[in-house]
Amino acid sequence: MKISPLLIKKYLNRECSPEEEQVVQDWYDSFEKTDEPAELLNDEERNSIRKRILENVKNEIASRETDLPKQGNPHRLYYALGLVAASLIIALSTLNHLYIKEADKNNIETVVITNHTRLLKNVILPDGSSLWLKPETTIRYQLPFVQNYRRIVMKGETFFDVKRDTLHPFIIHTEKFDTRVLGTSFSIRADGKAASRLSVVSGKVFVYTRQTKGKQVDGLYVLPKQKVVYKESKQMLEKSNGTEADLRIWERKSFVFNNTPVSEVLDVLRTNFNVKVTVSSPAVKELTLKADFTGLSLPVILDLMNRSLNIKLGFEDETITLAKE
Repeated sequence: MKISPLLIKKYLNRECSPEEEQVVQDWYDSFEKTDEPAELLNDEERNSIRKRILENVKNEIASRETDLPKQGNPHRLYYALGLVAASLIIALSTLNHLYIKEADKNNIETVVITNHTRLLKNVILPDGSSLWLKPETTIRYQLPFVQNYRRIVMKGETFFDVKRDTLHPFIIHTEKFDTRVLGTSFSIRADGKAASRLSVVSGKVFVYTRQTKGKQVDGLYVLPKQKVVYKESKQMLEKSNGTEADLRIWERKSFVFNNTPVSEVLDVLRTNFNVKVTVSSPAVKELTLKADFTGLSLPVILDLMNRSLNIKLGFEDETITLAKE
């Protein structure tokens, strides 16, 4: 069940008609049936609605106590009050399930990974999703990782190749916006140095901002070869066609090498991915490579070369460097 953010604002401001009040109540009753209702609310809004629900139940109890002489049946009243109390417990408990992980921190393990190197760092999450962290990027997630959602918090720049799981949406929290997907590949930059942005390589991505004080959630879908930039001056997301130039290294391509000199391999990669490749060690040029790279991105190819040839990949300023260890 979906609900308009404008209706939530009216509810918090006590501007709803009785019919609209009922819609909000029904919306909260649907928590156990959908994973969407409270996901786009901030903490202040959730707390305000919880207080309103409690207030409504107290008013309902007071009203029924006033009607006791008219009803003449205290047992029926106690039964009715029991139903009201039960409704309150259900409403608040379903709302509070969003905070279980924070409320029980002693039983939760938090994983923090920071890329302190100058190289791209590959991280495989517990669900099988593959992340490539640029230098000085940090991600944080809690275990168990796969619950109602798969959540991580990120600062820096990361390429995501999310394993598809329609039952457990994947959510990335950054300073300026959040991202929600089921399974796709995209890049997010949120390092605090430049405008936060997202570019999609494959699949469909939902990006949204979390506003405060009852403001409407700003969200939109982003498709392949589209990007979103957070405009600080307007405090809103702006979508456009085209992607960042550096995303070309994440395009999947196929190559077969049969005892090919590494110098020739690098020429092929340089041409096909339109990047610079600098070999700092002459010894690398003497190596040969036999490999079948089918449907792989440049970072994956270079990582496989690192493993098979005992060389080291570096990525800085659109330049791939290889040095003999």
